Amino acid sequence: MIRKILKIRFSDKVLATLSVAALILALIPLYRLAFYAVPRYDDFGYGLNLWKEQRYGYGLLTIIKAGYETALSSHYSWQGTYSSIFMMAQMPAALGYDRYFIGPMMLITSLVVSVFFLSMVLTRVYLKADRYKRIIFSVIVTLTLTECIYTAQQGFYWYNSGVHYVFMHSVMFMMVAFLVLLYRETHAVARFILFSIVTFLAFVCAGANFVTCVQGILLLSGYIVLVLIKDARKAVWYLPAFFVYMFGLKLNLLAPGNAHRQASYQGEGVISSIIDSLKEGVVNVWKFSGLFVIVLMIIAIPVIRMMVKKSDYKFRMPALFTLFSYCFYCTGYTSSYYSMGNAGLSRTWIAVCFTFQILLFANEIYWIGYLVHSRFAEKIRALTGVRFRHYVLYYAAALAMLLFSFHITQDKIGAVSSFGAYYYIHTGEAYAFHDEFLERVNIIERSGGGEVVVPEYAYKPWFLINRDISDDPTQEENRMMSEYFGIDALRTVPRDEYYGK
Repeated sequence: MIRKILKIRFSDKVLATLSVAALILALIPLYRLAFYAVPRYDDFGYGLNLWKEQRYGYGLLTIIKAGYETALSSHYSWQGTYSSIFMMAQMPAALGYDRYFIGPMMLITSLVVSVFFLSMVLTRVYLKADRYKRIIFSVIVTLTLTECIYTAQQGFYWYNSGVHYVFMHSVMFMMVAFLVLLYRETHAVARFILFSIVTFLAFVCAGANFVTCVQGILLLSGYIVLVLIKDARKAVWYLPAFFVYMFGLKLNLLAPGNAHRQASYQGEGVISSIIDSLKEGVVNVWKFSGLFVIVLMIIAIPVIRMMVKKSDYKFRMPALFTLFSYCFYCTGYTSSYYSMGNAGLSRTWIAVCFTFQILLFANEIYWIGYLVHSRFAEKIRALTGVRFRHYVLYYAAALAMLLFSFHITQDKIGAVSSFGAYYYIHTGEAYAFHDEFLERVNIIERSGGGEVVVPEYAYKPWFLINRDISDDPTQEENRMMSEYFGIDALRTVPRDEYYGK
């Protein structure tokens, strides 16, 4: 009886269905919290052109004009990341404050879709896995990146920051997936469509943040080299994307505005930047993984083992694969050390963390594949009798481990993004904060201009705001908001003082 109980297991189809259901449930609070997000800081600066243009009508021409003007201005005054700036200019609140939620929803969706799609493509092409196994694995990877995002506040609920790092890194994931699909495609029409998509995404990636654009060109160049080795004729399909990427990088990196921005920082030399990046990579390994991620990787073991067992891929030199993975992950810090002399801002680490977590699962697959194909796994099974299958008790134990890891985590809100979103919704903090923002907007719009004084926020849910505007009207965030609303100055005072209590 005990032996029968221990051998009860899920079918692939059932587990795939349960996995998708778990992903949907996890996303519900993330999407719901988006309705309480509000514009702040750089949103007002980069959304100013759209705010002005949409008053005369909103359409494709308005989108292009506002994006182009904002990107061009930034090119000469601040930075050359034209793709990011173009998207920043589409700040949804410029169309109405009740539409800002579109931005966070787009950011969450872009990450979910790109990670899921990339995982599905790679496991199909390289592991020849069937549909249900690919779904199970792709859900686990997607859950990891969405739930363990380095900072949901700056990744999901601040449009300006999220577009720069979450959306652009998602574009890079999509580019990699289409690179792989293009190589395998034999139909002429489909090949041309994939070729066009890859070339377009290459141009977009080249104009992204420095982490994404550097890692993107490394991935594109590395894949072209692999294609040259396997089938030199097919490499021709990728050359336009490569040249377009290099042209975009030139626009991005040599923009006059970069020199103005660089004057505010003291960067390091090339060699020092590389060495410090390799050191920083070790420091942040646990910060980007942690117990929750490790448990999710354990949950993935049975499905990975079944995928690699039937794969004809040769998992040679796993240690070298891990070394290359680590070096690639560390490139996420190099641009920050080179330009600013430090490892980067917390929002920069969002993209670095995504790369690290994807590579964690890639290495897990590679090492398990190596062990399975080297017959080492069979020797362990012969000695221990352990079989990694979809046993119900295995997943029940894994779920218990997840709950335990969550229980012992001190920062539960920051550790699991869905819980953080749920917390702020059901404590009422998100609603109260959103209501205070609308109150502030109403005060400003009724002021008629001049210097406007508004009460400080009483509620500051961390996912929706990291700091309020200042009591000093000359501060940058105050000035951006003042210009957006067309007033002379803006400052805050304590709520008790404002209401005369």
